Amino acid sequence: MANLLIVRLSSFGDIVLTEPATRAVKQHYPAGRLWFVTSEQYSGIPRLFSSVDSVITYSRGGPNPELDAVARDTEFDAVIDLQGNLRSRRITARLRSRKTVRHRRQQFRRFVSVYLPWIRRENLDHTVQSYAGAVRGLGIEPPDNVPGIEPPGADLKKAVGRFGAGPFIGVCPGGSSPHKRWSEEHFADLIGCFTEKGRRVLIIGSDADRTVAEAVAGSLSGGDVEVYIGNDVGMIAGLLSMCAATVTNDSGLMHLAGAVGSGVVSIFGPTSPLLGFAPMARGAVVVTRGLACSPCSFHGNKPCKYETRQCLEEIDPGEVAGIVNDMVGNGRPESGR
Repeated sequence: MANLLIVRLSSFGDIVLTEPATRAVKQHYPAGRLWFVTSEQYSGIPRLFSSVDSVITYSRGGPNPELDAVARDTEFDAVIDLQGNLRSRRITARLRSRKTVRHRRQQFRRFVSVYLPWIRRENLDHTVQSYAGAVRGLGIEPPDNVPGIEPPGADLKKAVGRFGAGPFIGVCPGGSSPHKRWSEEHFADLIGCFTEKGRRVLIIGSDADRTVAEAVAGSLSGGDVEVYIGNDVGMIAGLLSMCAATVTNDSGLMHLAGAVGSGVVSIFGPTSPLLGFAPMARGAVVVTRGLACSPCSFHGNKPCKYETRQCLEEIDPGEVAGIVNDMVGNGRPESGR
């Protein structure tokens, strides 16, 4: 039996995007055992992958008894490093493997595109394609670039039991940085556009999104709106799968929504889909103004240097609502499932 191991330590969306490469490895070695090493806070994501047999949590400060045991007791046919940084190299250096392949990061090209655009601003390879390049080093060609996740039955049942079967319009107002989030006022106005048409809305966020999600929900004057805030990734996956369409910022939930089958409408401001992080869901729509000053940072974590947030403020809630209404009404299923 082949033993294989994948390393991707962070972050939420990047780990979701490993699913096609992970699935391809498992399909190539159907009788093999596949481990996935990731940071503890993200360990719920690869546990949703049907291709992963065991998840090993990694703590930067240690101790790491699971990893220690695997390094001591197991010889791997292949190790796939989809992180490609110094930490992941230190992890893979401890493992006994016949072959190690790595994800090639595009840091220099990304730096030039963001900070030296007059030299060259280019459309970078999507992260999913970069991961595919790594597994090609094992003679494996991923058949699909779209992440696919089936929410666990127990989590889906729990989601239906709490909120009903849907369909919903999902709204995910959170994100890793306040500087790349559409305003709470715009999200509230967007939800108003949906509830006026009698649509059911589900606001979804992790505990880190609690402040913004509660602020959006608290500003609403009525309508059929439910709220889920929590870190249960299985529950979130189940809820997103019941959404006919989901509106997000450039965030990890954007990728998870697409992976579970929801239509995706994502709002990009200081970041750009050209940097390799666009939603991969089929039919996904990116709403962006594409200003000359965008992207202004790698991950949208810096304040607007003009103090206007024009790239986000100019995106009108009515425009986004129209895109969602067209998406749901153009022959798409009434729910994400």
